[in-house]
Amino acid sequence: MYNLFNKTAKAYDQSGVEFFRPIGRRLVEFSGISAGDSVLDIGAGRGAALFPAAAVVGESGEVVGVDISEEMVKYTRRDAEELGLKQVALRVMNGQRPEFEAGRFDAVIGSCSLFIWVKGADDVRPYLELLRAGGRFATAAPSFFSTAHGKWALFPDAVNELLMPYMLQSLKQSGAYDSQFANAGANWLVTAESIEKTLAEAGFTDIEVIEEELPVVVESGEQWVEFTYTTGMRGMWERIEENERREVIAEVCRRLDALRDENGVIPVPVPIVYMRASAPEAD
Repeated sequence: MYNLFNKTAKAYDQSGVEFFRPIGRRLVEFSGISAGDSVLDIGAGRGAALFPAAAVVGESGEVVGVDISEEMVKYTRRDAEELGLKQVALRVMNGQRPEFEAGRFDAVIGSCSLFIWVKGADDVRPYLELLRAGGRFATAAPSFFSTAHGKWALFPDAVNELLMPYMLQSLKQSGAYDSQFANAGANWLVTAESIEKTLAEAGFTDIEVIEEELPVVVESGEQWVEFTYTTGMRGMWERIEENERREVIAEVCRRLDALRDENGVIPVPVPIVYMRASAPEAD
């Protein structure tokens, strides 16, 4: 998976489609971090949550971003240096087992990252161990709830049934069939109650879960496809045989272009789930 993100790193979150950055900003707001805090951003990518977090903590705080992709770290470190953010540090690291001492951070956040590998309480517990007493944990993920659309949908409604078989097939072919996408109906993210149960089992307290719709818009079906190529969904496209892929892309563009509104843009809203919790206070 990290090789895929190495390939997408340069264009990641740079397609002109506002998706990761508004999620990152909302996550930072929702997390409750404050000026002077020490924050760890897991799966920092191109800084969607890292840079808003740096603005909140200010020069008296710090934000450490980790990502398994060397290319992501390279580009995000360059961006941080160009912005003169001395409170930001980037490290190449496996976010599943961050190598920091216990109690090191006031907050651990992860925007559209942790859900990829977290399967249960054991996978969340390492983040609890990194927090000081009373520290905050917060993460965001594409919603696996069925509340927004009456069913779970990874893609825009108009193309969900068309693309989902390819997504699941490509996951199986790549040996990743135990991913959250393949197990969408039964994983820990499927309801607010299951999220709360998982975080409680990991030892967190004061758990809160909300679902919000992100009002994503694109100018064309082609732009939406180009956007997906800059994300982890690129893996799906690359595993479809070339002739078939061209046909599928053409049909996706046709369906999405038919949704153009009176302003000449195509609304493709995406439900996002945000969750936050606290490390127990010291006795």
